[in-house]
Amino acid sequence: MTSLRKDDQSPGSFPFRSERIFDDSGLWYFKTREGQSVGPFRYETEARQMLDNFIGSIQDKEQKLIKDAIKPQFRITPLDIAPEASQFAHG
Repeated sequence: MTSLRKDDQSPGSFPFRSERIFDDSGLWYFKTREGQSVGPFRYETEARQMLDNFIGSIQDKEQKLIKDAIKPQFRITPLDIAPEASQFAHG
């Protein structure tokens, strides 16, 4: 994931996925961009898989927000006509 958010400084400001994985006392964790540790996991491979899942879910949410933001909005109900305007509408 290489897109920048408004709080990101530059493309080099966040760690690569491999740098996000670490172990502590034999248990494995990964770090989010915000610096939160997620885990523990019993195996490094499990931590890597969960990091991939985490990033994928974030990307899916971002894509949904983008898709919803550009979806055209159509009015389903007719415009309300003000009572004073309705007398002119009927002649």
